[in-house]
Amino acid sequence: MKRLLYHLGFAVFLIAAMMGMLSIRGGLVDQAEMEFEVVPLIIFDLIFPVVFGMLFALPFLWRRYRAHKLKGFMWPEFIGIGVPSLFVAVSHWLYYTNFPLNPVTKFFAMHAINGPILFGFIFGFTLIHCIRKREDAE
Repeated sequence: MKRLLYHLGFAVFLIAAMMGMLSIRGGLVDQAEMEFEVVPLIIFDLIFPVVFGMLFALPFLWRRYRAHKLKGFMWPEFIGIGVPSLFVAVSHWLYYTNFPLNPVTKFFAMHAINGPILFGFIFGFTLIHCIRKREDAE
């Protein structure tokens, strides 16, 4: 029963965080429409899924903290999952620069709106999930 209440409380926290972040985004949209300044909105749209992914990984981090297993960082997992997901998450920005894009990243930059959001979430989750001992990765 205690674990159920913990999960329900965490779900309520995530819902409140989502509502708060969406209200901040609404204010940034209004500001962008009035002042024609879209850079804060673009930065928020890039950071929002990363922060939400990090929030989803908090229970794993808390469990490892209580078991005293926060002694390292899993670099292979971060480089294998985190860096490519960050690359796709910033693909909208990279499309308008001279940075060479592979076909997958170009596809997400030109066609898929939800792709960078999903990969930003994966990057945030991986960023927190990689904090653990090497022995726990197996």
